[in-house]
Amino acid sequence: MAVITTKRLRQIKRLWSLYLNLPIKRFLYFSRLGRRMFVDSKNRVKIRKMEIYVANGCNLNCLFCSHLNPFRKGTIPKDALISAMETWCRKVTPKKLGLLGGEPLLHPNLQEIIAAARRCWPESEIVLTSNGLLFPQKSEALLKELADSRVHVLLSRHLTGDEGEKQFDSILKRLYDANVHVTVIPSSSRWKRYYNMDENGCPQPFESRPEHAWTMCGPNTCFNLTNNHLYRCSILANAALAFQEGAVGEKWSVTQSYKPLDETSTTDEIVSHLHLFRGPLPACSICPETTVVVEAEQIRKF
Repeated sequence: MAVITTKRLRQIKRLWSLYLNLPIKRFLYFSRLGRRMFVDSKNRVKIRKMEIYVANGCNLNCLFCSHLNPFRKGTIPKDALISAMETWCRKVTPKKLGLLGGEPLLHPNLQEIIAAARRCWPESEIVLTSNGLLFPQKSEALLKELADSRVHVLLSRHLTGDEGEKQFDSILKRLYDANVHVTVIPSSSRWKRYYNMDENGCPQPFESRPEHAWTMCGPNTCFNLTNNHLYRCSILANAALAFQEGAVGEKWSVTQSYKPLDETSTTDEIVSHLHLFRGPLPACSICPETTVVVEAEQIRKF
C-alpha cells in the first residue's frame, strides 16, 4: 500500500484550498450565506493566528532564522505597537495572538505591551515565544503580568550541556513559581532553512517557483501585524521589512511587490485579502520549494 508523506499531504491540502475550497468560500461570503464563517458579531474578521513582532533583534545569532534576526536590530517603539493594536482590534479577532521577535524580552516595555494586547483581545489565546535567557534579569512585575494576562510562554530550549541545563531549569522554576503557563520547545538540534547564504555570509532568497513554494509553505496562514500593516504571511513581512531597512540585498526586492493591508481597510477588503483570494504571490519565490533542514551548530550568543 502506498504511503502518503507529510509533504504530499500538505501539497494536497494547499491545492484543495486553491482550486476547490476558495471558490466555494467566495460564493458563500459574497452571497452572504456563510458570512459568519469569516466575520463576528462586531464586524471583525475572524482569523486563526496573528503574530506581532515586538523586537527585530535577538540575543542569539541563529543562522537561517526565519525572521532574519541575525541581520536585524532593535525593538519596535511601545507607543507604535499599542496604537496599532488599538486600531486593529476593531478590525480583526485572532484565535491565537503571538508576541515574538527577535527576542521579545529585549523590549524594555514588554509588560505594558502584554497588558495592551490582553486589553485589545480579551478572548484570544496570547502566546509569547522566547528563548528565555533574559528572564533572570526581568522583574517580578513582568512575571505577574504574564500570569494575570493568561499568557502562554513558548520557551525555546537552546542551551545544552550540564551548565546549560542547570541554567534553563532555574529559568523554568522561576516561571512555574510565578504561575506562568510554560511549554518548552526543543530548539538546540536542527533548524528549517528559510534562505541561502552566499560566499560573503549574506542571506539570499531561494528564487523558487512561487506556486511550488506556496504549496509547501507552513506559515502562509499565519498573519502578521507590523508597522500598522497586516501581512498575510509572517515570513514575507520580515523579509519585506529587512529589505526596507537595508539589512538584505537587492534580490529580496521581490518582497516589495506585495502590498499589505493598512488601517483604512474595510471588512470586505480584509476578508478578500486574507481568506478568499489567497494563493501564490511573486514574493513567495523567496522561500524553498521543499523543506530544508540544517544542523543548529551556528547558534551562539552575541
